[in-house]
Amino acid sequence: MKKLLIILLMCVIGLGAKGQVSQEAFRQWHGDKYSMFIHFGLYSQLGGVWQGKQVKNGYSEQIQAFAPISKEDYEKIASQFNPTQFNADSIAVLAKKAGMHSIILTSKHHDGFCLFKTATTSFNSYDATPCKRDFVKEMSEAARRHGLRFGLYYSLIDWHYPYASPMSPHNADFITEAHQTFSKAQLKELLTNYGKISELWFDMGANTPAQSQELYELVHQYQPDCMVSGRLGNDQYDFCVMADNDYPDKTLHAPWQSAASMFDETWGYRAWQDRGSIESKVREKTRSLINVVSRGGNYLLN
Repeated sequence: MKKLLIILLMCVIGLGAKGQVSQEAFRQWHGDKYSMFIHFGLYSQLGGVWQGKQVKNGYSEQIQAFAPISKEDYEKIASQFNPTQFNADSIAVLAKKAGMHSIILTSKHHDGFCLFKTATTSFNSYDATPCKRDFVKEMSEAARRHGLRFGLYYSLIDWHYPYASPMSPHNADFITEAHQTFSKAQLKELLTNYGKISELWFDMGANTPAQSQELYELVHQYQPDCMVSGRLGNDQYDFCVMADNDYPDKTLHAPWQSAASMFDETWGYRAWQDRGSIESKVREKTRSLINVVSRGGNYLLN
């Protein structure tokens, strides 16, 4: 609750928005209003199940921490990761048909598994798996083919580094200098190898003010008009983000976004999720979309 209060106060009084992007880039981002969030990664292979048991604690994309699963056993799962039915064009068509204007894909979540070919680690979808695919490349190209803008989620914590593992209950872990150097190298790859990036959706971690500023400036060095999310911390952002699945009850005087999952219980795929009726889910999310947009925000639906 304290974290949510801080986020809301920052948005209401407009602190920290750096405003380094052009007015045209801001208008494009703010005009998106409705976008698709995709949580996809090695955790999707498990579907919220470990050793035959449903893991009911926490989000399923964090199953490594909540099961818990050792780093060695978790990394072995990559040898089974071969999503043959992943079709970026089908996803882009679905987003466009739904009235969405951009797609945000998880390039790397807390487990450190990368959905792109990277020189920084072999723990990625190209080098560690039988599919040998760069999903960031596939999705970025498909989005542009279908007239959609493309952005990236990037976790500021990585369970391969000190302080981040074992996972703390708050996920706001300190970032070592070695980890900061690693993140900068990955971000440079993401910002230079995949065309125009509409937004960089940072998540978690407890950067120092200097670390946050360094990453904010790095993003705009390579992509001057890329919008940076408030979860980078320390007042280094172009738009603020509500807490997970949270909707403000009033208009906010800063650019902002609500990120919500189709099912509040998880963002990553959960095979045993109770999905309820389609009709009630449509009503629920339509009301949320209207709530956010009518108050001047952007809605990012996972």
